[in-house]
Amino acid sequence: MPKCVYEALVIGAGICGLSTLYHLQRLGCRSMALVEQFQPWHTRGSSHGTSRITRSSYDKDVYVELMQVAHHLEWPRLEQDTGQQLIFPTPGVLFGPNDGPIRDYAEAVQRVGIPIDVVSPREARIRTPMFRYQPEDMILFDPTCAVIAAADVLRALQAKAASADCFFNTRVQRIDVTKDPIEVHTDTGVIATERLVVAAGPWVDHLVPSLTSSVSVIQQTVGYFEMDGVSTSYEPGVFPVWIYLEKDQNEHFYGLPQFQRPGIKVARHITTGLSGNPDQPAQTDPLRVADLEDFISRKFHPAAQRLVATEHCYYTNTATTDYILDRHPDNQQVVIGAGFSGHGFKLGPVSGRILAELVMQGKTSLPEFEAHRSLFQIPSLDSYG
Repeated sequence: MPKCVYEALVIGAGICGLSTLYHLQRLGCRSMALVEQFQPWHTRGSSHGTSRITRSSYDKDVYVELMQVAHHLEWPRLEQDTGQQLIFPTPGVLFGPNDGPIRDYAEAVQRVGIPIDVVSPREARIRTPMFRYQPEDMILFDPTCAVIAAADVLRALQAKAASADCFFNTRVQRIDVTKDPIEVHTDTGVIATERLVVAAGPWVDHLVPSLTSSVSVIQQTVGYFEMDGVSTSYEPGVFPVWIYLEKDQNEHFYGLPQFQRPGIKVARHITTGLSGNPDQPAQTDPLRVADLEDFISRKFHPAAQRLVATEHCYYTNTATTDYILDRHPDNQQVVIGAGFSGHGFKLGPVSGRILAELVMQGKTSLPEFEAHRSLFQIPSLDSYG
């Protein structure tokens, strides 16, 4: 372990931690370190996989506003800085019963002034004939949707962090925020730092025990399916990214085109239920796979020929599904990024900027965040009954 004291240290090498490191470097941080308990780009947490969705449609104005920062500033900045295409525009459709949460999405986007098309099921069948729309469905076409090349993003961010000392396969056992400098105790020694960012995904409550009652961890199962028809019909730009919003929040499904691997991506979005243990190897539940196959048979016109592969990740959920982007209650030089509730990747570069600015400056340069800062505070115990 180094004897020096870092100006800033980040725990966690997922999208949030690596984006924070990227922005710390942009802010001129003199010395930085990254601590990650596994190897780079591991598959144990929440950020792995080849693809993610980006979109403007959300059910709260603040997320619609922050997505404009992502789409118009942070993703283009990252693409320019890395010299890589990371965002692949493709059609995007959200649909579900018109008396369900889909209406909140439509209203929030319209209040912020982002152009979307609200169309009838008849018109939607013409635009996207691959879905079985129902007469009671509301359908939104979001022109800002795209596929994020998720694996490429993590590799690009890692390459941009060349000036940081990276300690992989190093597990943090505890942090002592009462010390000055802050002490990060790992299984190979103690690291000292003036400022600390905790972006530990489903392990965050291990390092910040006060969050135990504020977040829950739930394993997700993703399926990749080969569909009837020509493979090129399922590529980005042709096949849409999509989200199905049922009335029950655990009845939401989503999917993406075939991208950098065989098969379209289909998953159920689960934010409540039995907690999972990220320290245990993930197991594929046949009932979860059957659930995805049943959804395809009910909502798709083309049939699934075969399951190509499954993948697992973890959501770290808050009760409201709002992010935690806040300073530690016992030390203002420690900030926490957590509880991204299954929708953190698309805003990763923005969340990283927020965390970097909070830890270096105490506030951010984003009015979209500052105006709603209380929404992103560590929840009080009262929020959880």
